[in-house]
Amino acid sequence: MLAATLRRSAWLSAAMIALTACAAGSADDPIGDSFATDPDGGAPDAEDPGLDAGAEAQSQEDGATPPEGGPVLDANPNDNDGSSAGTCANGTSLIYVLGKNQGLYGFDPATRAVNQVGTLSCPQNGGTATPFSMAVDRNAVAWVLYNDGHLYRVETGTAACTATSFVPDQNGFKKFGMGFVSDAPGTNEETLFAANEYGLGTIDVSSLVLEPVAGTFGFSAAAELTGTGDARLFGLFFGFPPYISELDKITSQLLDEKPLDTIDIGTGFAYAFWGGDFWVFTAPNGTSSQVDRFDPVAGIATTELSDVGFKIVGAGVSTCAPVTRPK
Repeated sequence: MLAATLRRSAWLSAAMIALTACAAGSADDPIGDSFATDPDGGAPDAEDPGLDAGAEAQSQEDGATPPEGGPVLDANPNDNDGSSAGTCANGTSLIYVLGKNQGLYGFDPATRAVNQVGTLSCPQNGGTATPFSMAVDRNAVAWVLYNDGHLYRVETGTAACTATSFVPDQNGFKKFGMGFVSDAPGTNEETLFAANEYGLGTIDVSSLVLEPVAGTFGFSAAAELTGTGDARLFGLFFGFPPYISELDKITSQLLDEKPLDTIDIGTGFAYAFWGGDFWVFTAPNGTSSQVDRFDPVAGIATTELSDVGFKIVGAGVSTCAPVTRPK
């Protein structure tokens, strides 16, 4: 804790924050025992995060609206892989990533395959607005935030985009990371969380009202969110090094911090939890992204793809994704 405090003070003097405290995980918990397990305690990629950790955080959690006629629902299509119980639309077991080129891609962590779905056609307000954050729900709908504060629904099956009535800059949340989290382990009910540089908020997907969560992070840093089917919320924070922490969904408090010592964010970052690991997308060379798999139990990051051929500015996964490593 002292080491983390000293590092935080050093970063604040440079107008940035890096928390690097780490605690060992347990083989019994694929996410790591050092991440709190209380389900009540608990997506922005950074375009050139060094310029402004809050304003430049670019995260997109990817999703899409169901095909015409509604989504095809399977009874727990991820059976036996530790995913949340209930019904899930087809395609919700994948991680979706969004390129700076506005391409939407499906990433399969089991095979490391990256396949393009299509190109977003969301309004860009004069051609200057770009995707900023993305979250995927259990119906295979991607909620995509652009950097002008407008929120869109995107079909993960076709990349078709539909505008919403979401009002930008609600309660000081203009640019934010996003992630859906199950309300309780095994339920179909889920909540869309948002994170600006100071703390958490929730978005009611029916009314499209954003309400801040009580409390703050206690510092200012760009953050991306990812949630799980067992009701846990995690944040990836920009820092030197970047770090992942489970978050208390009621107070915004960081419950634990795990540094990603070997990962260089470069000019963009995104991530998602899938199958017991965190899948981290960064652009250390500034132009194209690499994919690293971070094992929270061992505390080790392994590069799975060194160059995907485009720059990833957002990633999203639904609560239907596996929570434990598929056998």
